[in-house]
Amino acid sequence: MPALADLLTAPGLTGLRHLAGPLTATEVTGVRLETRADRLPDAPPGTVVILLSAVPGHLLDVAVRDAAAAGAAGIVLTADEQARALPDGAASATVRALADRGRVAVLGATGDLAALVVAVDRAVAGDAADALARVADAAERLPGVAGDPERAAATAAEALGIPVERRAPGPGEAGASAPGPDGEIALAAPARPGHLGTAVRCVLTTTALAAAGGGHGDVPVRSRGHLLAELLAAPQDRAPGLAVRGRALGLPVDGHHTALRVAAPGLPAADRYRLLDGLAPQALNRLRAPADGTQWHAALVDDALVLLGTRPAAPGPDARRAVLALARRTLDGLRTRHPEAALRGGLGAPHRGPLGIRTSAREARAALQAPPDGTSVTAHDAAGLDRMLMEWYASDTAHEATGELLAPVLELGPDKAEPLLRTLQAYLDHNNSPARAAETLHLHRNAVGARIRRVADLTGADLADPETRLALQLACRARLSGMRPDRGVS
Repeated sequence: MPALADLLTAPGLTGLRHLAGPLTATEVTGVRLETRADRLPDAPPGTVVILLSAVPGHLLDVAVRDAAAAGAAGIVLTADEQARALPDGAASATVRALADRGRVAVLGATGDLAALVVAVDRAVAGDAADALARVADAAERLPGVAGDPERAAATAAEALGIPVERRAPGPGEAGASAPGPDGEIALAAPARPGHLGTAVRCVLTTTALAAAGGGHGDVPVRSRGHLLAELLAAPQDRAPGLAVRGRALGLPVDGHHTALRVAAPGLPAADRYRLLDGLAPQALNRLRAPADGTQWHAALVDDALVLLGTRPAAPGPDARRAVLALARRTLDGLRTRHPEAALRGGLGAPHRGPLGIRTSAREARAALQAPPDGTSVTAHDAAGLDRMLMEWYASDTAHEATGELLAPVLELGPDKAEPLLRTLQAYLDHNNSPARAAETLHLHRNAVGARIRRVADLTGADLADPETRLALQLACRARLSGMRPDRGVS
């Protein structure tokens, strides 16, 4: 709702002049015409009362007291009345004191009173174009937070410019509700008059549907989930094309990804898909945190549920521990609701870009296959070095893993790729030292530096990141073990 300070700058209200009292103490709820000052005690709270009749100067103090007692936002003195009561063009010290103490504004008006009433009413009701713009803003942003009640309510509040809370509406409030996976989701916001009130009701209804994971938000969320499943399961050569589709659908494929894989080994194979499909929106609701900045998406792959958390920047050690703790709380809650499923989870390490999605998902799978550690979620980092090395050196996924990490280099062909990989391996083996790598390879230090820069440019790898270095080091060893050892590095 506007305050009188806002009305003074509204179109059509240039004839108003502030005489006394605060302009921001009370929100304006409407406008009222009065021919008699003795009716001021009946004015509804928040009303701007336009006095059409003259008030004798000695009764103006009484009028201000009555307006304050009624909770009016202000009284407007017409030009004729002002001429009689305020011949010097200013409010008396007594009127100013009473207006300040009663938190009611006193204004003077000149010009067309009919135009004044219409202008005040339009300002209070809100501009139709502004209300429509708020509805459009909410409709555009809500699909991105579908299934997340807290973020949906925050998004609606930002679009409307008023508080929106998750609770049943009280007297004088607007509200909406929708059935969610864990019960009804109710939203409440202050009621507003006019066009803004219509916008509030529309946005609350849309927000409730989005918060429940349905309505406007359901289609894009499921589309992104299907694409994520395809990206995880498709052959490597299809990954770039799927990444382009993911960007178009709003899937943040270029961020830093952490995969959580959830399995239900306690159920027969025929029942797992149905349970995990139903668990997906519940898991997303539990994982999403408004202040965290992580976007979560879900996909059913094979007989497991993959939940992918994406951040715009690489998470540090504290953030990784927080994600693991959140994953365990989430799965603990789901296990309580479905003890028969014996739910277990595996958490991959964070990796960047489209290929990072697949890498973290593979790590989550490997962590899930590790012996239980007494918790609901096993982290890949805690699965043990031996298992990780086995993943790279002995398993069937080693070729695919190294191929994805080193694909831009391998596409150059063996004659060009092998010298780059051997140089990269020596550089990583010697703790990122160009001088020591050059000594080992019998190359000039500048040649080593040039090759390392080319590898970094081709792969987009951050060689300052310890995990990236380790992944590349293992990938180089696995890939070079299949190349002829007698080839040089020149």
